[in-house]
Amino acid sequence: MELRRSVAVIWRRIWLIILATALVAGGTYGLSINSTPIYQAVSTIEINYGADPRSDAYASLLYGERAAKTYVEQLRSPQLAREVASALGISLSPGVILGMSRVDQVRDTQLIRVYVEHSSPELAQAVANKIAEVFIAQTAAKQEARYQSAKRDLDVQIADLEKQIADTQKAISALGDPRDPRNANIPEFARVEQTRFETTLSSYQTRYVILLRSAEDFRLAAARNSDNINLFSPAEMPRAPIRPQTTVNVMLGVIAGLALGLSLAFLLEYLDDTVKGPEEIETAQKLTTLGVITRIRHIKQRNRGLVTAADGKSTIAEAYRVLRTNFQFAGLASPHSSVVVTSAWPSEGKTTTLANLGVVLAQAGKRVILVDSDLRRPTVHKLFEIPREPGLTDLLLNPEASLDQVLVPTHVEGLRVLPSGPLPPNPAEILSSPRMEKLMRALEAEADIVLFDSPPVLSVADSALLAAATGHVVLVVAAGATRTNALARAKEALTRTNARILGVVLNKVDIERGGYYYYYYHRYYNYYGRDKSDGKGSGARPKRGANGRGEPVKLPASARISQSEDL
Repeated sequence: MELRRSVAVIWRRIWLIILATALVAGGTYGLSINSTPIYQAVSTIEINYGADPRSDAYASLLYGERAAKTYVEQLRSPQLAREVASALGISLSPGVILGMSRVDQVRDTQLIRVYVEHSSPELAQAVANKIAEVFIAQTAAKQEARYQSAKRDLDVQIADLEKQIADTQKAISALGDPRDPRNANIPEFARVEQTRFETTLSSYQTRYVILLRSAEDFRLAAARNSDNINLFSPAEMPRAPIRPQTTVNVMLGVIAGLALGLSLAFLLEYLDDTVKGPEEIETAQKLTTLGVITRIRHIKQRNRGLVTAADGKSTIAEAYRVLRTNFQFAGLASPHSSVVVTSAWPSEGKTTTLANLGVVLAQAGKRVILVDSDLRRPTVHKLFEIPREPGLTDLLLNPEASLDQVLVPTHVEGLRVLPSGPLPPNPAEILSSPRMEKLMRALEAEADIVLFDSPPVLSVADSALLAAATGHVVLVVAAGATRTNALARAKEALTRTNARILGVVLNKVDIERGGYYYYYYHRYYNYYGRDKSDGKGSGARPKRGANGRGEPVKLPASARISQSEDL
């Protein structure tokens, strides 16, 4: 039931939802087509991390992750952006360049992508490529500087050792070659010194060879362990803008509009305290729903008054017959009873309900009298196209007037009408007079059911006076118009008279906009509805006249007049 109620809310507010969706989607479309196109250029940098033979696999992986994050931050640095602007010769601040660019590491790869967005595709391409080029050049320069700094120490050691070797060789040459016959007379200490120099020279030469080998190994290690960075793919000229994406934006606008429309619909439904279905009547007010009458739309305007007489097989006519059945089982105090039909406020359809209820009761074989006791705004005579005078006030004010003189028979067998008569200056006093009570007893003797049309309960005291006199009340409520607090106040006012509220007629239910009885009415209409081709429904009943007894009955003139739903 909650799902059905939610669907009913959506259907009732469908135009609000459509309007909100159209406005948001249309606004999104307008903004999209008027927005400046933005182009995106992407350059990709590849990093081959150097291998450290002293590190294990985990250490190498950890180094790679840290190095990648470091490189990403370097690509986002203001110093690099400043050099890019200088290299391109453009007057853009580092903040602007950083704002139009984005740097992301490609997951599970050794690639870093540089995204640049701008309204000019040429500038976006140039900046994306220049960022990559400047970064590669800066990184290579830093690595070369570190290599040269470390190599410089080795070069100093090699130079010192070369000088020592040269000095030692000079010292040995000064002592002469002991194998030369001319040096046969060299003293023994000179020979010992010469041997020491030769040993020192050999040591120097060995160290020199080791240093040269170390320098070569360092050069090779530096080349192997350094990160090799290159431009994997340069940025190409973007051909189409990435923003605005009109189609995507409009779709998102539709979704946002639907969400807004639905929110407004349910908010308005939450704030709407009118009676919309039987649940407000039965649960909140503890009253019985006697019938549900839909808003009259599909019947010709001129036939809207007495729909039960104008089109006896219509869905609304069947709804009045359901009302008749529930009314008969509502527990009237006696077989000959008087019932007041009223509403909380005007324009809720009490008079139309009273007239059609009287028709269907008469069609069921009941003797029915309709009394127009609304002495402030009488309308029953308009429905049946009969004179307003003489009527009720004549019986109450003129002792010589007789009931037979003022009761008007209708074209519906068993149904008579007592019009209001002249409008008095003091309706409440007349309706509460002893003569009125005596008249009620006389009317009950003439009919099985006497239905009194009275003014709205919350407008004047007439309804309360009539309710106290008759003891029975049927309350008419307009769906979507009568507020729940008005219904509660009407119930309280009638309860104070000790009258029994037989039930409530929920009138003007708009099933075309969705509601509690939408499913019920469509099921019924499909069963009893007429086939346009031959005038027969799929579940057609035997042909009957308006009086329900099989013989044709001439319709009252009221079935052919224009009837306002506000009666």
